[in-house]
Amino acid sequence: MFTIGQVSEMFAIPVSTLRCYDKEGLFSNLMRAGNSFFPASGLVAWAAPLDCTC
Repeated sequence: MFTIGQVSEMFAIPVSTLRCYDKEGLFSNLMRAGNSFFPASGLVAWAAPLDCTC
C-alpha cells in the first residue's frame, strides 16, 4: 500500500489533483487502510486511465 504522497511523487501528480480525482470517484475500486489506499498490486492498472507509465 502507498500513501497519497508517495503516489504523488511517483507520478509527479500533485496530491490535490489525486484528492480531486478521488472525490470524483475515479478511485472507487481501491481499498483504504488508514492513510494508505493505493494497493501496490493494482498501481499499474490504476495509472492506466491517467496515461501514466510506471
